[in-house]
Order: sequence, then structure tokens, then C-alpha cells
Amino acid sequence: MVVAVGLRRPRLQNVIPLLASIRRYANYPDHIPLGRAQNALLAVGSGVMGVADTSRGDLVATLSESTASSFLPSLHAATIAHPEGRQIMRDRPLISSSTVNLDHLRSLTRGTLGREYVEWLTEGGLTPDTREKVRYIDSPTLAYTMLRYRQTHDLYHTLFSLPPTLPHELTLKVVELANMSLPVAGLSSAFGPFRLSNARRGVWLKDWAPWALRVGREGKSLVGVYWEKRWQQGLGDLRRELGVYRNDQYGVESRWKGYRELRERERTLRREGQWVDEPEAW
Repeated sequence: MVVAVGLRRPRLQNVIPLLASIRRYANYPDHIPLGRAQNALLAVGSGVMGVADTSRGDLVATLSESTASSFLPSLHAATIAHPEGRQIMRDRPLISSSTVNLDHLRSLTRGTLGREYVEWLTEGGLTPDTREKVRYIDSPTLAYTMLRYRQTHDLYHTLFSLPPTLPHELTLKVVELANMSLPVAGLSSAFGPFRLSNARRGVWLKDWAPWALRVGREGKSLVGVYWEKRWQQGLGDLRRELGVYRNDQYGVESRWKGYRELRERERTLRREGQWVDEPEAW
């Protein structure tokens, strides 16, 4: 069989299935079972290529799956450590355009999790369907744990008022590293900042990295939150419950335009009485 490979940015997922007849024992839709040698090859290939180009989200996703045995059982254990997380694993909810009523969320009061989530998606031109599917994890339970982590990532943006820009994506990777001990988040945190200019990287290391490490370490586990049951909860109340807080360090807003615009918009809506009450400084 001759495989035609495009000249630009080939997707690793399109190449690996050709290694052998590896689909014969699929455990769930989209599952691609791998032998040990195939999984090792996948891990090395995605790791090397992912370090070379940290913008390749598909490679980062593939690396996280091929190395999942080193961290995913612990992430699953953190999920089911509390009743809310155990309910998630029983229900196995999905966050997608077909399962979440975005029109309903758009009708909620400003300042609620659901309304600010849909506003964040709209502003960034995004949908809930942008996350990679899980393919290379054999256990259906652990595969769902990984999928849940991916599908809730954008809600962390909403929780911390972080726009969908490279510096703030890197910031969330540091939060995830500190909060969930994810090796791939560590890889992104280590190599991702080199995509910033030298000057911008220095400012990011000062303004965001220490805050992200601190808030991720001090807050409750984010992976075990049943976000869908909290659409109508005020974000300030939710942050207080989870023991997390936004970056209010002096001067940060003035140096990061996207973050400043989100915070200023909130203050305007609060002054106009359109923002849900929340028990925190604004």
C-alpha cells in the first residue's frame, strides 16, 4: 500500500493506524489498540515532533495518550476521590455542541459559569467540539477520564478569566501541572514559552508562572468538578468554593491586553447591575 503524505503538517494519527491491523480489538468507538512496541514508537515520535513544534495540539494529545499509564490512573483516582467526581464517572457526561444547550447558557445571567463559558467561546470563535478524540488508551474508563480532562479545559479559561491566547494557554498548562501533575502539561510548560519573544517570555515568567503554580497547588482538584451541574452558579462563588483566585497582582492587567479587556468588561457589567453577585473583589 502506498500512503500519500501531504507536504504540510501531516497528522500523526493518520500514519499510526497503518502500522498493522491494530483496530481488530477496539474497546470503544475511535479506539485504536496498540502493542507495546507500537505504543513506544508513538510516544517517541509524538514526543520528538511535539517538542519541535509545540503548536501541534494533535501531537501533544497523542503523547499524552501514549504515556497515559504513567499518570492517568492517578488522575482517575483524583476524579473519584470525592462524591462529585464519582457521579461524573457514573454519568459520563460529554461537553459538545450536541450535548450542551448553548442557547440556554446564553440566556443565563452574566457572571454565571454557563453564560461566561458561552461568551468565551463566542468571543474566541470556538465551539465545544475542538478537542481531540481519545484513541490510544485501552481502558474505556481511563479513556473517558482523559476525554473529560480535554473537554473541560476551556472551562478553566472561563474560571480564571483567561483569553484563548498563547500566553494564557501556557499559563493554564502550568495550572494543570500543579493541580493534576500531568507530565504533558509539564512538557508544554517547559518548551511552550519558547514560542514567545524573549521579552514577552520574561514578562510571562514574572506575571503568570508563579501565580499558576500557586493557584494550581493550593486549589481543589479541577478534574473532579461536575461543571454541567454548575452552569447557573456565579463564577466568584465557584472560585471561592474551589479555593482558587484570579491573578490580581499589581500591573498584570496593564501588561496583558486580553486579560485586561475581560476584567474591564466584567467591571462595567457589575456597575450596570448586569453581573450576578459574587463574594470576591472585582
